[in-house]
Amino acid sequence: MTGRTTAGGGRRTLRWALGPLTSASTVRAGVYLVIGGVLAGAYVALAAGFVQMFADPATPRVAVGVLALVSAVIVGSPPFLAPVRALEIAAVRTFLDVDPRVLPDPVGPPTVATRWRGAAWFALHLALGCAVTLGLLVAVPLATQLALSAFGVDRSFLVQMAPTLVRHPAWWAALALFTVLALPYGAALARRLLRQSAEPLLGPDQTARIAELEAQADRLAERGRLAREVHDSVGHALTVTTLQAAAAARQVETDPAAARRSLVAIEEAGRSAMADLDHVLGLLRAGDDAPPGPGRAPARSLDDLPALVDDARHAGTDVRLDLRAETTGGAVPRATSHEAYRVVQEALTNAVRHAPGLPVTVRLSVVDGSLDVEVSNPLPGAPSPEGGGRGLHGMAERVRLLRGELEVGPRGGAWVVQVRFPLDRGAQRAG
Repeated sequence: MTGRTTAGGGRRTLRWALGPLTSASTVRAGVYLVIGGVLAGAYVALAAGFVQMFADPATPRVAVGVLALVSAVIVGSPPFLAPVRALEIAAVRTFLDVDPRVLPDPVGPPTVATRWRGAAWFALHLALGCAVTLGLLVAVPLATQLALSAFGVDRSFLVQMAPTLVRHPAWWAALALFTVLALPYGAALARRLLRQSAEPLLGPDQTARIAELEAQADRLAERGRLAREVHDSVGHALTVTTLQAAAAARQVETDPAAARRSLVAIEEAGRSAMADLDHVLGLLRAGDDAPPGPGRAPARSLDDLPALVDDARHAGTDVRLDLRAETTGGAVPRATSHEAYRVVQEALTNAVRHAPGLPVTVRLSVVDGSLDVEVSNPLPGAPSPEGGGRGLHGMAERVRLLRGELEVGPRGGAWVVQVRFPLDRGAQRAG
């Protein structure tokens, strides 16, 4: 067992040692570093040109100074530009294999600190690229000359530089091999340094991270909202469909007319569920602010409450609708009207499912600038508030989003769902 462990460790050590020589990532990093070296060479050549011009006594100093200042602004501004930073991020992902989750796409205009961090990365890239490029320009001719000397083709270089090695040609070959191998190892070392510096220099700053977390929270909230939409609409339709199908099966021979009415109710419940699913799919495709159109039904509201009550009545539930306030035609804010409709739908679904055949009362009223919704049914068969499934949790989330109040539980021999929605549109937008 110990021998196997030692052998495995030896193979891992060998792979680690030979990795830079056989890895494609070293080649990609080398290309990226050479690009930085070429850019650094252009900067060095430009600076050397101006130094030479200033050193010439015949050169007009003022004109050259103005030209040098303009050139410095031109060549010094790109590292601070947002497109250059975005290009650097894309290049780092491609050439250095940095995970996009570590370096996400930049969002919004960069801050001053972000621009300076991008400029620091640009300088680091050029510095390391210059070192690797110079090493390449020196190592390749040196290794070539050493190899030629080792084979006796041209020994003049070593006779002048290292006469003691002339008597040992094997040293020339070993030195040539070492010179060549130093290049990939140097590129691998520079790659590791760049990868470690990528996130602190090119990654999002604290403001961008907070914005991303807020966007992620919004996306999760939207997913939860869509899940509630599907649960409430489809759950209600399936409950009505199941009860009506059972009624139709019982009455198909004894009362064909009643069975046909149950089938019609099943059809209507299916159409309603299809419209709700169409609405949810429209939200997924186009966003909630997109206008209704083909392939996207409008959201349900209290205007659809009579049809919802009729569905429950067709399912065999005696529903009494008590409207003590005007709730249609835009009298209630759109968001409140929609969420109130879903609360009534979920409460009716629970009543039909857990207390079939028992009467249900739905009351809507406006008290002190709030919309009060109350759904009550006799207590037997009603779910407990602790054991209620996703429906009660979804109902609580709907109410909380609009800063409302929810009370669910037994009261006076009945199971009561009572909700109060504030009708202040400003408060709802803030929530």
